Amino acid sequence: MSQLSIIPLGGQSEIGQVLWVFSYGGELLLVDAGATYPGEDLPGVDLLLPNTSFLESNQERIVALLLTNGHEEHSGAITHLLKHLKIPRVMAPSFLSALVSQKLLNQNNDTIIDTIKTRHPYQLGPFLVEWIPVNDAIADACALSINTPEGNIIYTSSFKLDQTPVDGRLLDAGYLACAGDTGVLLLISNSAGVENPGYTPSEKSIAHNLQTEFNNASGRVIIILPGTNTHRLQLIFDLASTLERKVILHGEALIQTALVAVISGHLAYDRKIEATMSDLEKLPDQKVLILATGQEGDPMDFLNQLANGKLPEFSLKSTDTVIYSADIDLGGSRRMAMILDKLLAAGVKIVQGTRGGVHTSRYASQEELKFMLSLVRPKYFVPCLGEGRHIMHHAQLAIGWGMPANCVFPLRNGEILEVEGHQAKLAGNIDSKAVLYNRYQGEIVATFSVKERRVLSSDGSLTIACTLDDKGQLVAGPVIEAGASGFLKSNDWALIQEEIKVGITDLIDDFSRNAHKNIDGLRSAIREHSSKLIRSRLQSKPVVHVVVQTLASSSPKLSS
Repeated sequence: MSQLSIIPLGGQSEIGQVLWVFSYGGELLLVDAGATYPGEDLPGVDLLLPNTSFLESNQERIVALLLTNGHEEHSGAITHLLKHLKIPRVMAPSFLSALVSQKLLNQNNDTIIDTIKTRHPYQLGPFLVEWIPVNDAIADACALSINTPEGNIIYTSSFKLDQTPVDGRLLDAGYLACAGDTGVLLLISNSAGVENPGYTPSEKSIAHNLQTEFNNASGRVIIILPGTNTHRLQLIFDLASTLERKVILHGEALIQTALVAVISGHLAYDRKIEATMSDLEKLPDQKVLILATGQEGDPMDFLNQLANGKLPEFSLKSTDTVIYSADIDLGGSRRMAMILDKLLAAGVKIVQGTRGGVHTSRYASQEELKFMLSLVRPKYFVPCLGEGRHIMHHAQLAIGWGMPANCVFPLRNGEILEVEGHQAKLAGNIDSKAVLYNRYQGEIVATFSVKERRVLSSDGSLTIACTLDDKGQLVAGPVIEAGASGFLKSNDWALIQEEIKVGITDLIDDFSRNAHKNIDGLRSAIREHSSKLIRSRLQSKPVVHVVVQTLASSSPKLSS
């Protein structure tokens, strides 16, 4: 058990759901506990969470959970982990400690989060760990130094090299260079920005463009941003104060982030610019600035609801300026195009992301990734936190920089990298299939349920209801209700409904004349008739539910 094992349980081939396990001498150190948003291929699923099966089987070996920053991809699954695992210590930098403590308080969880000092060593079993300041879009973001008997590991978490940071806190290049001089066994470095050449622009670089949009706006300004971007909040609050706009926050994640940032000293402003949703109708449009995010801090979730009129508290006006100050979800370009079409059709001005100069990434680009390799000069390298192509491109970048190909390990979730005698090799894998979670039902979504939801999302559902008397004759209905169905937009749908009803009436007439009345047989016949008609006329295959009720009487009941 003296070998060192490194296992990603999430974050490899996906943005988010980050969870790393470091094992040595029978003891486990956990790093980060992230969630991620599902793609459109998982309808009814709100979050993807790390699989805890391996950890539950070995929880008596866990010495601590270390958190590196407050973004959902790194800390959004903390409550999930604490429901399933007994973790002796949870440790985090100051702002993150306060943010997570607030989340746990809202969940009635009394776990104490230890607030750490950066560049201060903590001995946790066989691991000597230190938090290293890095640049990000959130306060107190850190990398980790994890010293083990096999050698030192540097885990960068998500980072970039911002030489004019909003909070004045610089990436600790000196510490990283000293670690490189001493010797680094393994570098685990963020890959999400690897496709971007050069350097990622500073957070401050978008301030001028935001101010221009504010100045040009004839009415309200609505800015949609990630719920955990504290640096952008400070930029926007500063502009609002200068341009005398009242700031209204919308979205639980954003309000919580702002509140914790104010209390911890990471967001400063004149409270005279504060306003609430109840003030919206009383304020002149030219004095309104709304900052919003969606569920779990997902900006596209809010934009989608706004475009589709699902936010009764927001009634869009043609004089509104909507600024989407965020990334487009990977694979979400088509969805974004549809959202933009609806907003533009409503006459709303929309300014979007990096293309509109109102967003900059929080991930290191190619030259920054090379800079990290040059500072740390590791013996082995693992690219992390990115889609599959990001992981592979980062592996190729490291080899191009000078790493031997056999020293670069583009790990997949669940794969075990084992180091013994300072030599690394792959050593099998463990179960890491993501947990699918529905926030409203509070349930783990099973695989069969996901398949059914996929059918529902594409072809929809049809519910047919009718009521029969004790003789099997129709007394009410048939009533047809369709939901989530593409065929609802068909011009022929009204006519086809009538054809379905006529066919159902004929089936019930036959049923009432039959001496052996079988309700299940009638339901099946109605379902088959309706499905065949819709399939032949509209090329759609909805899930058809048939409800047949019978009126009670003193006569013998119909058989089933």
